[in-house]
Amino acid sequence: MKQMSHLDDSPSTPGKYKSPYLQRTRWQSSVAKLAFWSLVFVGLIFIFFYRSPISNPDPSRRSLRTYTWGGPDWEKKVRSSARLRSRNGVSVLVTGAAGFVGTHVSAALKRRGDGVLGLDNFNDYYETSLKRSRQALLERSGVFIVEGDINDASLLKKLFEVVP
Repeated sequence: MKQMSHLDDSPSTPGKYKSPYLQRTRWQSSVAKLAFWSLVFVGLIFIFFYRSPISNPDPSRRSLRTYTWGGPDWEKKVRSSARLRSRNGVSVLVTGAAGFVGTHVSAALKRRGDGVLGLDNFNDYYETSLKRSRQALLERSGVFIVEGDINDASLLKKLFEVVP
């Protein structure tokens, strides 16, 4: 067998030799990279939200208490709208009743014989005149739309007291 000389363990081309000590400083694991950058990202988000100034509520935003509801005439309209027309009908509260889907659902339920009561806050997400015209259309069908917000607990409590 041939003996190896000391020249056999060096590369044949100068500059191609890689030191084994350089590998320790490189990131070989993609899991370590992912963990590091995730931690940096979460830290930046935390700093952003922690340092952001507390904003005052927008005064132009409507309060939940701006709607007028209640009284004997209002309760009569609510009861009449929620009254069942068929033997096996159900009483339904339709939220967003003045919107496109809410209008069609309310009309279909009323035609089926269910008691339907609408609830809408008439925000300006869509044109309010379009919502008001849908409200008039539903009132002709016998569906009363209460102007209020679904997050108003006192309004919901009152509605569930009035409608049996």
